[in-house]
Amino acid sequence: MLDKDKNKKEEETVHISSQLSSKMIVNLMDEYPNLKRITCPPSIYKRISKKYLEALEELEIEVEIKHNWTSRIKYSNEKKEEVIKLIKDGQTPTEVAKYLNLPVKTIYYMKNSYDKEKIKLKRGKKNKYNDATRTRIKNLAKSGVPVKKIAKEENIPLRTVYHIIKNN
Repeated sequence: MLDKDKNKKEEETVHISSQLSSKMIVNLMDEYPNLKRITCPPSIYKRISKKYLEALEELEIEVEIKHNWTSRIKYSNEKKEEVIKLIKDGQTPTEVAKYLNLPVKTIYYMKNSYDKEKIKLKRGKKNKYNDATRTRIKNLAKSGVPVKKIAKEENIPLRTVYHIIKNN
């Protein structure tokens, strides 16, 4: 893999990110006639044959180690605040990631790096029925309305009504 620029003919330095071979050396010489220096990461440099290094030295081409790290993507404070607000409003990191078109891992990173207060995510599956419906079911049950009638009125399975009354 080569990192190529538009002005190949005038280029004197090329960075490679794959194993150097005799075929690649010939291709580099053809594509970059003014080539003076080849840079590569340390892991690639260690694997270059001594014969190739000597041959390149005879051709007056230096081979150097260069770390070609890229920087992380920076997100604005507004974006971070929006992520925190959405999480506080009860959205899951996956929902926030889809909404803002960001990686889920980034959402978790932003959530965890928010120092003002630790935000706890609710664990487990979300309740299918909201709190208002649950309290209405409990109140109807306490007032003596039969469970079958509650299930029919609320359009909720009978077993679920029993579960809401018993556990909540």
